Amino acid sequence: MTSSTPVRRRRTIVVAVAAAALLAAAGCTSTASAGSSAEPAEVTTYAGGQTTFEESFAYDNGLVVEVGKPSAFVPSQSADGVEGVDGKPVKVRVYIVNGTSRDYVPNTLEVTVVSDGEDAAQILDPASRIELTGPGLSLAPGDVAAFDLAFVVQDPADVTVTLIPSIAGYEPLVFTAA
Repeated sequence: MTSSTPVRRRRTIVVAVAAAALLAAAGCTSTASAGSSAEPAEVTTYAGGQTTFEESFAYDNGLVVEVGKPSAFVPSQSADGVEGVDGKPVKVRVYIVNGTSRDYVPNTLEVTVVSDGEDAAQILDPASRIELTGPGLSLAPGDVAAFDLAFVVQDPADVTVTLIPSIAGYEPLVFTAA
């Protein structure tokens, strides 16, 4: 996939807008006063790791993520990100359990896929309930979300999914076949 595809640009724009909103919100909630010598609050970053498809990974704050094995996917006629891209469409099911003490919004996650050494093209297919990220609903502590993401890959047997649950605070989590 080249960086000029519409889906990559759309995801980049979504991530950029979300990052700008996060920065704006952080600036609006600052408690430091002008001339204060208070240091900025330290942001906790939770360590990621590597696991296999269909195995759950729990971050230290309690957020649990699992990605199912890639399966064949037939995009609808209105799907974006498929036309002109060589490869085979697959989808993965993402499960998130909010075991943290705060709300979590799944549409803040970022997912990239590599297959046979090449970046996979992400598919947007609202007719098949396939978006570019998780749902925009807020998950309260204890809530669960499951949703599908789809990609065009070179080799469905050689897929690596890298997931970052949020713009800030989490290191990447890598899912592989074995």
